[in-house]
Amino acid sequence: MDRTDTLLIAARQRRQAIWESVSVSAAILIVVAAGVLGLWVTSTNTARADFRHYLIGLAQSAATLVDPTLHNELRSPGQLNDDDYLRAVEPLRRMRRAVPDIHYLYTFVRDPEGVHFVLDAADPGAKNSVGQPDQSGVWELYQPRNPALVALALGDGIHIGKAGATSDPITDEWGTFMSGLAPVVDGQGHQIAVIGVDVDASLYLATLKASRNRALLGLAPAGMLIAILGWVFYRIRLRGLAAVSARKSMEAALIEAAHLDGLTGLPNRAAFMECLEKALERVRHGEQAQFAVLFLDFDRFKLINDTLGHEAGDELLRQIARRLQLAVGVIKVGVAGMEDVLISRFGGDEFLILINEPSGPRHPTRFAERVLASLAPTYHVSGSEVHSMASIGIVTCDTLSCRCSAEEIVRNADVAMYEAKRAGRGCSVVFDAGMHARLARHVAIETSLRKAIGNGELYLEFQPIVDLYSGRRFAVEALVRWRHPTMGQISPSEFIPIAEESGLIVAVGKWVLEEACRAMVRWRTLDPRRAPERVSVNLSRAEIALGNQLFERVRDTLAAVGLPPQCVAFEVTEREVMRNPQAALELLLQLRNFGVRLAMDDFGTGTSSLALLRAYPFDTIKIDRSFLQDVDTSREVLAVIQATVSLIENLEMASLAEGVEEAGQVDILKSLGCRYAQGIFFSRPVRAERLLDVMESSRGKSQPLVLVRQAN
Repeated sequence: MDRTDTLLIAARQRRQAIWESVSVSAAILIVVAAGVLGLWVTSTNTARADFRHYLIGLAQSAATLVDPTLHNELRSPGQLNDDDYLRAVEPLRRMRRAVPDIHYLYTFVRDPEGVHFVLDAADPGAKNSVGQPDQSGVWELYQPRNPALVALALGDGIHIGKAGATSDPITDEWGTFMSGLAPVVDGQGHQIAVIGVDVDASLYLATLKASRNRALLGLAPAGMLIAILGWVFYRIRLRGLAAVSARKSMEAALIEAAHLDGLTGLPNRAAFMECLEKALERVRHGEQAQFAVLFLDFDRFKLINDTLGHEAGDELLRQIARRLQLAVGVIKVGVAGMEDVLISRFGGDEFLILINEPSGPRHPTRFAERVLASLAPTYHVSGSEVHSMASIGIVTCDTLSCRCSAEEIVRNADVAMYEAKRAGRGCSVVFDAGMHARLARHVAIETSLRKAIGNGELYLEFQPIVDLYSGRRFAVEALVRWRHPTMGQISPSEFIPIAEESGLIVAVGKWVLEEACRAMVRWRTLDPRRAPERVSVNLSRAEIALGNQLFERVRDTLAAVGLPPQCVAFEVTEREVMRNPQAALELLLQLRNFGVRLAMDDFGTGTSSLALLRAYPFDTIKIDRSFLQDVDTSREVLAVIQATVSLIENLEMASLAEGVEEAGQVDILKSLGCRYAQGIFFSRPVRAERLLDVMESSRGKSQPLVLVRQAN
C-alpha cells in the first residue's frame, strides 16, 4: 500500500467519523442523559468487543502456524528447547516478535490427567518480576485462569472446540493480560491442541478508562456536553476505524506469512497444497487440461548438515531456492491463483514444483532435466565447495487420470522420488502404479529384516576358494542368505541394498562375522585336515565408516570364539575404499597389523588408481566376474585379464578370479598365471554342515598348475 492509498483511507475514515459524531450529537441533544449513558455503554462494549475480536483473530492466525506432526511428537519434558521443539516453536516466536502486544504465546492439550503445556514461545531463561521462569515446560500442568473458556476451546472430544477470548483483564504475578484461545486442527480436520495468546491489557484498560472518563463529562452543561461528546465520539470512532484497518492489514500480513517458508521465502506446504487443490478442481471441472507435480529431495544434504553445521545447511537451502527460481523463471513468488509454475519448500530438503498446463518447454521430464542442470554446479557454503544433486519424482494428472486426492498425488510423487534415488540419484522418474507394489515390498523387507537378525531366518552359505597352482580347496567365502517365513527365499541382491540404505547392514555384518567365526571353530575342531585355512567376510561401507569400532569388534569376536586372526579375511570392494581413501587405509592397516588377511573385491569395476592400490595392504585382488564373460572368445578381454594378473603379481599380491563357471575359463586362467579361483565350476555355495564334505570331494577336480617358461 503506497502513501496515496493511505491518505485516501485516512480521509474516508475521518469523513465517516465526522458524520457518525454529528449524528450521535444530534441524538444526545434530544436526550442528554440517555446519550451519556449510551456513550458509556457503547464505548465500553465497543472497546471490549473489538479487543475480543482482535484476540480471537490473533489466536486463529497463530493456530495456522503450528505444525501438527511436530506438535504431536512433543510429549516429554526433556524435549524442551531441543531441535524438534525449536522447529515447532519458531513460527510462533516470529509472530510474537512481529506483534509487540503479544506477551505469551503457547499451546496446550488435554489428557485424563489434566491440561498440559506443549509449546511456549517465551524466550528461554526469561523470568517475570518475581523471578519465576517465563517459559512453561513441555507437559507441565496448565492451571487455567478461565476454566470455562478453556473447556470451550478444548471441545468435548467429539466436536472441535470454539475460539474465544476473555471479556475482562486478568491479573497475576506475570502481569495483566487478556487472552484469546483457538483450536489447532491437523490436515484431516482433527483437533490436536489449543493455542493461547496473552496480550498486554494496558492499552485496552487505558482506552476503556479514557472512554469512561470522557463519558462523565456529560454531566456538564448541555451545550458543552454536546460538543464534548461529539468530539469524543469522533476521536473514538476514528481511532476504532484506524485500529480495524491496521488489524486487517496485520491479519493479511500474518496470513501471507503463514503461507511462506521463513528460510527461503518460497511458498510453504500449506500454500502448495491449497494451489494443488485448486488445480485439481480446475482439471475435474474441465477448466484446465492437466498439471504435473515434481518432488525434489536433495542427496547428501543430511551429511552436509552434520559436517558443516545447520547454518551451512540453511545457506545451502537458500541457494537451492534461488537456483530453482532462476531455472523455472519465477522471480516474484506467488502463492495463490493460477500461476504457471509454483515452487514450494515442503520442509527439510524437500521441494515441490507444481506445473500448470505442462507442455513444450514445461513438459515434466524436460523441465526436470533443466532443473537438474541448474542444480549441478558447485555450491559455495561457509568457505567450502559443496555438491548436492536432487532426485526427482514426477506425477502428471489430467481429466482422465485425476481421480486421487492432493495428498495422494504428493505421496505418489514421493514414491517416484525414491525410485529415482534407487536408480542412481541425480535423476528423475515418472510415477507408475507398479511403484506402490515395489515400495510395499521394500518396506516389508526392511521391517522383516529388523526381526530376522538373530531369529534363525538368516543363515550362511560358504563357497570354496581354489588354489590353481595345487588344485587344493584352501579357503571359503561366507555368503549371507535369507529365507523369509512367508515371502520365501529373498535374494541378497534385493535385501543387502535395503540393509545398506536403512543402516541395518552393520547389524547384519556383525552377525555374519560371528557366525562365520563360529563355523571356522567347529570345522577346525571336527576335522582339522579338511577344514579351510580361513574364511572371507565382506565389509560394507557402513562398517568401514565405523573405523576403530570395527577393529575392536573384530578383535573381541575372535577372542570370544578362540579363533586366530590369520583364519579370517575381509573383502572390501573397490568402490567402498574410494569413498574415503584415507580413513579406509588407516582401518585396513590396523586390521592387517592385527593379523587378518585383506582382499579387494570386484577389482576393475571402480575408479581406483594404481598408486592408491599399491598403498593399500591387500593380500589378494579379486578380479570381477565380468572379466570372464568373453574370455574364451575375445582376444581383447584375454589381453585385459593378462595385464591385470601381471599387474597384481608385480604388486606382490595374489590374484583371484571370481565367477568361474566353465573348464575352459580355468585353463585360460592357469595359462595366464592366475593364483586362485572361485565359482560354481568348483562348487556352489553350501551350508556349514556340508562344507567339509565339499572340501574333501572337490579335491583334485582342478589339476595343479604347471608353469612352463622358455629359456632366455
